[in-house]
Amino acid sequence: MSEKPKTDHDVESPAPESDASAGKLVRNTSLTLLLLCALIFAWYLGAERYTPSTDNARVRAYVLPVASQVAGRIDEILVVNNQVVEQGEVLLRIERERYQLAVRKAEAELALAGQEVGAGTANVASAQARLIEAVTNLNNIKADVARILAVAEEGYVSQTDVDRARAQLSNAQAGVDKAQADLEVAKQQAGIDDERNPKVQRALTALGQARLDLENTEIKAPRLGLVSNLRYDVGYYANPGQPLMTFISTRDVWVEAYLRENNLEHIEPGNEVEMVLDAAPGRVIKGEVVSVSYGVQFETGSSVGTLQDPVTTTGWLRDPERFPVLIRFADEESRGFQREGGQADVIVYTESSGFLYWIGKAWIRLLSLISYVY
Repeated sequence: MSEKPKTDHDVESPAPESDASAGKLVRNTSLTLLLLCALIFAWYLGAERYTPSTDNARVRAYVLPVASQVAGRIDEILVVNNQVVEQGEVLLRIERERYQLAVRKAEAELALAGQEVGAGTANVASAQARLIEAVTNLNNIKADVARILAVAEEGYVSQTDVDRARAQLSNAQAGVDKAQADLEVAKQQAGIDDERNPKVQRALTALGQARLDLENTEIKAPRLGLVSNLRYDVGYYANPGQPLMTFISTRDVWVEAYLRENNLEHIEPGNEVEMVLDAAPGRVIKGEVVSVSYGVQFETGSSVGTLQDPVTTTGWLRDPERFPVLIRFADEESRGFQREGGQADVIVYTESSGFLYWIGKAWIRLLSLISYVY
């Protein structure tokens, strides 16, 4: 007896067990992905509060324009762009001949004034020269100490550096006081009374100005730093106050990290910081929070005396405001990479970071490796 041919209805359908297994796999995969997303979201919320990070950070340093205080042709340039210079090192010289002549003329006029009143002025002129030198040195040290104290208030420099700067200032002031006393002694020995000898006083003032102008023909580095943006050559005529080059301090360098407002709640001075500088890929650099800014400029067009121009936002969520967090470098190994304006990735470890501390450390080290390719 022949077999009946099979029809479409006779084909075996998939087993119910296979459908159940496939459904279970989809359900488990969906739950796993949902759980993973929930964990990532929870980590994000916690990290934003207790280990905040940002890639919006810049290395900052003092940038000073270097200008001449006297007019004249540039006779000599002793530095090149991107050269590191020590404090007090001569950067360039303005023509000195006419200023030397002005000093000699002032010395002669002082001698003539002294002859008219029967006084010897040689020792007076010498004492005044020492006073001018001491005052110039004091002014330079005052400017340097002012910068050190400014950053000391923010915590960028150690107390040892502050004490050393104050000691230098005291020594410089003592030098000026001694030079002033020596000048008064020289005047008394010469029989010069400033109030009764206006001609001598005028000659002394002219001599002092001439010596100061001669001293200012040498433009010196205000402190340890780097010369940049040198655009002029020998023969250029410099005017007083005209910037001739840019000086970047390499002594006081810090990082400004711009964090969102909702990142700032637990950040305090002294918190540990780790950074990755774009100039040093693969390296994780230590730092420490100095302070958190208490204000930023948010108005686009308002000023005192006019109505405020409110900032408009688009979309469902407004743009978050960012505040600078000031960070100092905690190690010396990164000094060669601390370039003004350089970008950095920054993570802050607050006191309440807990286990997020270790996740943050792993994250910043991953970024240090990624920094090789961006």
